Amino acid sequence: MIDPANGELIPHEPDDQGLDKLQHTWFFKVLTDICQTPVAKKIVNQNRDTINARQVWHEPCEHYQNSASFKMRSQELLWHAHTAQLANSNHRGTCQSWVTCFTETIRQHQALQTEENKLSDQMCIDFLNNLMRGTTHLEGILDTYYTARKAAGTPGPFNIAFKEYVERLVQAAQPHDASLGQNRGRGSRSANFHSILGDESDEEEDSDNE
Repeated sequence: MIDPANGELIPHEPDDQGLDKLQHTWFFKVLTDICQTPVAKKIVNQNRDTINARQVWHEPCEHYQNSASFKMRSQELLWHAHTAQLANSNHRGTCQSWVTCFTETIRQHQALQTEENKLSDQMCIDFLNNLMRGTTHLEGILDTYYTARKAAGTPGPFNIAFKEYVERLVQAAQPHDASLGQNRGRGSRSANFHSILGDESDEEEDSDNE
């Protein structure tokens, strides 16, 4: 096996050789189908004789984690997560859709990182809480949670999971979005994903560069 953290080979003897071979063959076929960039295709073709699915998985990951386009995309997502304040974003959709867009931005960023470089739950919460400033019906959600825990006699620290914080924001946004929806047309309620995730042309350029 290959250690994804440092690329070193780890001795491993599967318990079921037959099952391991079948899994290798299946996963290699999956990688053959999904690896469509020139570099990834080259790596797949170089390993067709051995059908070394682990090596085929490791080499593209290593390549793209060190590529300029990978790093630029990662930095772009992190920049959006850090600076795209809802109150100043000119977002044309609902507050719920904005929160959904933010969680998708975080998901994409995390997917591009190695384990040691991923954002912690607390960092994601801090980013999102900062972006709520200026949005009166959402900016106090986290403080309200902490105050309620303290009033209930719960000993600190008052930790909350990122997923739970997102759920609380969505719940708080629903009444506000519903009231605005009475005065909006259907089209204006659609989510403006570009306000957080950037223009589609940027992603197309990234794909071409790969």
